[in-house]
Amino acid sequence: MSIVEAEETRAAPPPPIRVRLAGPRDGDALCTLLDNPEHAREQVMTWLASPGTTLLVAQGEMGVLGVAVLVTRVVPRPDGAIHKIVEVDNLVVRADQRGRRIGRRLLAAAVEWSRQRRAVQVEAIVGDVNRDAKRFYESFGFARASDRLVLAA
Repeated sequence: MSIVEAEETRAAPPPPIRVRLAGPRDGDALCTLLDNPEHAREQVMTWLASPGTTLLVAQGEMGVLGVAVLVTRVVPRPDGAIHKIVEVDNLVVRADQRGRRIGRRLLAAAVEWSRQRRAVQVEAIVGDVNRDAKRFYESFGFARASDRLVLAA
């Protein structure tokens, strides 16, 4: 399944890619994107098997160039209705392909995918130490929200 993306006009054209849903056959390629190869297979298989998790991959001539891991939460509202929140749990682009707007195209596809499923918001949790990721999401229009409280288990 291809996700419709809005093309951005730039001086240098982005690499020809399409964003699609990942499947079990993408397991090996997804493992190569992760930092910790020792636990990569287990992580990828967990993502693929989790019912509330969706993986979108950027596919190019060189294979899988990046992945966006989306986790959907269904939250009850006081009036008895529900709403969906999609969290970008992880967004990774192959190291040799960074800076080519692949991450932006993956994120645009993730937002579009969320809208198609009637999510009320898309979240990305970024630690204060990851300034590059924070700038990336803010440049896309994400804004800081501080309504989350956390307790280590």
